[in-house]
Amino acid sequence: MNPRDGLLDTRAKDIIQSESTLADNSNVLTTSPSATVFECIGRMVDRDVGSIVVMEGNSIAGIFTERNYMQSIALEGRSSDETEVQEVMTEDVATVRPDKPLEDCLRLMTRLRCRHLPVVDEDGDLIGIVSIGDGVKQIIKTAQRETSRLRQYVTGTHAG
Repeated sequence: MNPRDGLLDTRAKDIIQSESTLADNSNVLTTSPSATVFECIGRMVDRDVGSIVVMEGNSIAGIFTERNYMQSIALEGRSSDETEVQEVMTEDVATVRPDKPLEDCLRLMTRLRCRHLPVVDEDGDLIGIVSIGDGVKQIIKTAQRETSRLRQYVTGTHAG
């Protein structure tokens, strides 16, 4: 991404390329459907993330989030160490392609009331994840960069 680009120029691929802290076997935290909710929560806490993508082989079977835990475990009084994640995950997972504009990703998350969108390539293979937090960070960086440029312009100290 060009440093002069703004939010409208940011794509999902720009976000996942800058996120390397989630590395498991790719750059997104994944688990099998038979893992327990307790195991998944432990891994999510270790990585300080709010979701884990549930994979059946190379295909996305679902996503498990903090919201799933609150709604399906805590409020229903279920045991996280006895419940398999496939029992409480969200199965209908919205995904985006790497070239999807970040602005569209944020709109989609708002419309679907979700905070995480797995990013898949043209073959449907999982290559990353974009979160609402990633979007907020990018908006802040873009606003700071633009504010700096405008200050330089107004004060006559801009480079060109």
